Amino acid sequence: MKLLIPLSILLALLPLVVPEGYLYLIGLALIFAVIVVSWDLIVGYTGQVNLGHTAFVGIGAYFTAILQVPSRIGLTFEIHPLLSIITAGAFSALVGLGIGLITLRLKGYYFSLVTAILPLVFMQKVFIWRDIFGGEEGFSIQAEKVLFLGTLEKYYFALVFMLISVVIMMKITKSKVGLRFRAIRDSEDLSEALGIDTTRYKILAFVISSFFSGIAGAVIVNYRYTVSPDLYGVPLMLLIILSAVIGGLGSLIGPLFMSIMVYLSKVWWLKSIAFGLINEEIILYVILILFGIFMPKGVYNEIMEKFRKKD
Repeated sequence: MKLLIPLSILLALLPLVVPEGYLYLIGLALIFAVIVVSWDLIVGYTGQVNLGHTAFVGIGAYFTAILQVPSRIGLTFEIHPLLSIITAGAFSALVGLGIGLITLRLKGYYFSLVTAILPLVFMQKVFIWRDIFGGEEGFSIQAEKVLFLGTLEKYYFALVFMLISVVIMMKITKSKVGLRFRAIRDSEDLSEALGIDTTRYKILAFVISSFFSGIAGAVIVNYRYTVSPDLYGVPLMLLIILSAVIGGLGSLIGPLFMSIMVYLSKVWWLKSIAFGLINEEIILYVILILFGIFMPKGVYNEIMEKFRKKD
């Protein structure tokens, strides 16, 4: 939690020195960080490897886009963008509850395999009902219907959204609920023997994770004015896993920092270094392998472990 204070100050001052074009990318990285941290909440704290996390990002994105462009389903009502974002998060949580009630009774690889097909199922709906969802290209939202127009306003909204979301998730992990999450991760059988309703708490973690990923998807739509199937995509899921694993599962703060670094590396830094000669994703996966060899617990967890040994 203490590391958030200097990070917040640094990010708040960035607009003074960073050009607007780069500021736009950093804002997207902050939203992406919420997606990664919410994935760490379910995987790093309860041990349930959810490979379909992008399904809820896409659900939140498309839900808010439809609310802000209701003419696509034949409606004419108007809804405030902020309300549509919150509603999209609630809807994603509701879908997460329904899916969690079914899938979280499965254990081990079975849960992971079932969740892995979720984004593909929802993506197919986008292609089938292309008149509503726009098919492969998605659709745009008119500028007057989004939350903010200027890059600076969008950036600060993304920063506030990231800070509020991460603080809430950190508070949850440090509460009694978070203690039960970790108990389930460490030994589900022992947790059940101690009287913990493991299925209930796994579902709770899944719903919370779905809510924050859904609301992040909705914020992305208002940030870039478009919604498309890339928010369901496998590349996004791999980027989430990459960020969380290198950062250090079960810490939140590690995945937070690393998600910003990884996202900016992919869309900015590595592109300028590679000069189009090699795919930046290949470089990132090589980095993942190297971290897996030399820092298998993730950067944050390895650093904290060394500090504890010194003490």
